[in-house]
Amino acid sequence: MRAAAPTALALVLSACTPAPRDAPPPSPSAPAASTPPSPPGAGSTPPPSCARRAPAPAPAPLDPTHTGSGVALAELDGRTLAFVADEDDRALHTVDLDARAALARTPLAGRPAQVIVLGDGRVVASLRDRGLLEVLEPTGAAAPLARRCLVPVAREPVGLAMTPDRATLLVASRWEPALTSFATDDLRRIGELPLARDPTAVVASADGQRALVAHAVGGRISAVALAGGGAPTAARELSTDGVEWQRRPVLSKKAWAPRPMPSAMARSAPAGLEELLPTDAPAPVRVERRGSQGFALARAASGAVFAPIALVEPGRDASSGGSGGYGAARAQTVIHHIAVVDAAGERADVPPVSTHLGTQGCQLPRAAAIAPAEEVLLVACLGRDEVIAYDARAAIPGQPGAAASARDRELYRARVGFGPTAIAVDGARGRAVVFTRFDGELTILPAVRAPASAVISGPSKELSGELPVVVLPRASRLDEQRAEGQRLFHAAGERRIAFDGRACASCHPDGRDDALTWSTPEGPRQTPVLMGRLVGTAPYGWLGDKKDLEGHFARTLSRLGGAGLTAGERDAIFAYLRAMEPPDGAADLTAEERAALVAPSPAGAEGAGAIAAGARAALAARGEALFHAREAGCSSCHLGDELTTDGARHDVRSATRFEAVRAFDTPSLRFVGRSAPYYHDGRYPTLLALLQGVDGSMGHTAHLSAEDRRALVAYLESL
Repeated sequence: MRAAAPTALALVLSACTPAPRDAPPPSPSAPAASTPPSPPGAGSTPPPSCARRAPAPAPAPLDPTHTGSGVALAELDGRTLAFVADEDDRALHTVDLDARAALARTPLAGRPAQVIVLGDGRVVASLRDRGLLEVLEPTGAAAPLARRCLVPVAREPVGLAMTPDRATLLVASRWEPALTSFATDDLRRIGELPLARDPTAVVASADGQRALVAHAVGGRISAVALAGGGAPTAARELSTDGVEWQRRPVLSKKAWAPRPMPSAMARSAPAGLEELLPTDAPAPVRVERRGSQGFALARAASGAVFAPIALVEPGRDASSGGSGGYGAARAQTVIHHIAVVDAAGERADVPPVSTHLGTQGCQLPRAAAIAPAEEVLLVACLGRDEVIAYDARAAIPGQPGAAASARDRELYRARVGFGPTAIAVDGARGRAVVFTRFDGELTILPAVRAPASAVISGPSKELSGELPVVVLPRASRLDEQRAEGQRLFHAAGERRIAFDGRACASCHPDGRDDALTWSTPEGPRQTPVLMGRLVGTAPYGWLGDKKDLEGHFARTLSRLGGAGLTAGERDAIFAYLRAMEPPDGAADLTAEERAALVAPSPAGAEGAGAIAAGARAALAARGEALFHAREAGCSSCHLGDELTTDGARHDVRSATRFEAVRAFDTPSLRFVGRSAPYYHDGRYPTLLALLQGVDGSMGHTAHLSAEDRRALVAYLESL
């Protein structure tokens, strides 16, 4: 990487939180493998083909919604097979669900995030660390899959889905945020559309006219219009933010009487909130919550799409340093919710508090699936290591049979292994398959409204009895310390970390940031990226007042009201985070991989929003020169080839009236282009806005032309 001495100008560039709703999403660059070192098909070697080749019977996919997951189900040779994308093992596992036996392990060219079975039986895996799709073909139920071809796509492909006619494959990429469509017959690229940051899951609408994309951060669901040929053409962002009406706790016995709210509140409050309250109880308080943790989508037979999320209160007045928020009050910061997008994809219905699922649901929902005949929604809860079954009918406000309370909508819970990250439903047999990534197991559980094979115990509604488990034969796994750190980092409900059960991953999904600016006693602060920024970036914290990670971590747990972890547990989390690497593009291919790489599509197929790789590289090179120029003053504080920090505090003369300090630590600019908004208080929605707003306090950019500012942004986005 180039010497990245980032700018004084970005001194308080927060490498922290995602881009707000009104910020234009960064345009993903063309896939890194669009110009491979040696074009496939050169010379006498025929170009690779992704078309089906095997004469053997093809697996029949079992998912009627054609949505990818970490587990894909199919029937072949009279067996029900599960294809499991094992990211930590860099492999696909084939499992016979009927015999409850692992049949084969197929090594892949990267770490698979999701897998999907195409209509003709081929299997596609999204390799999140390589910017590639890998196409494989089963040649028999018990044999490893035959590896057919590699297809370049925008960096960090995660979510997969097909249109109802199975003619178009949709791919959501997270690092270079985009939705890309391919023709399933030959994996020819049809089109690509830039999206807001961190898209993760994707599902096609029942009529095939749009795709819905969930975003891990920012509280968005994108509704993307699909042209007749399946090309994404335009995106609208639907908010998953919600409103909660809180009553303050009553600490003594009082007389009870009806107490209506003020008329101004009553107009926007949910019906029926005027209940019996203590006669001296204050009026309910309106609390705005931000949608977060958008990792999963599931489509019902009705066409409605369910999005299990977390609703977060970053502070009652996070923009002005108000109370609440990040450890400043003993309130429930995160609650579970299921947003519902209507069949037309026009709106995301996020009702008021009476329909929230509360504090005992999933704080880290990572997967969801629906048993269509039973209308049961299953949600995999990372950190709590359980799957919760909900009445899908009751989760749609206004539908017949909608439940009056959250507990009525929950059908039952099932305890599973460590780290449930994927779920698939075999509707014909009334069962679901859950992949628990941290321990490498498949758990089989009922996917019906009233399980007969297990007893639901007491108020907890937990299934009792042993559930069938298949252990996957992994060839590689995390070492013991990092594996412990992985579990602890995602441990939701662990009171030693936070009083309200938040996990480290609640604010730092995948070691990154949550796109939020939190209210703290010191003023508003945005969440920093952790991945790639822990080593060599001391001191820590926005104020730079902790010289080592140990001290900073201890203060974090104290602010969150956590009881604390042991030194060994703390070091395990550090080891897990230090090993995190950003996803690569499809570069540095081996000779074998290069031979399997499908030739890039014709010019223009990337979509109107994508910038040609060569032009973007030239723009970034120009920005690098500006960054290091004395006139701009950027590199006087942001030093070094990788970390881009001088490890010092600087007075940026921009503290708000709610802050007593003016000097802040110089943050690393690594991955800054993927961590909007910017500044310690998140006041700038984009890098361009920051360059225009901080002249004099951090560097000097007022003299730059509009084109020079764009070049500087291109360079910063390349770090």
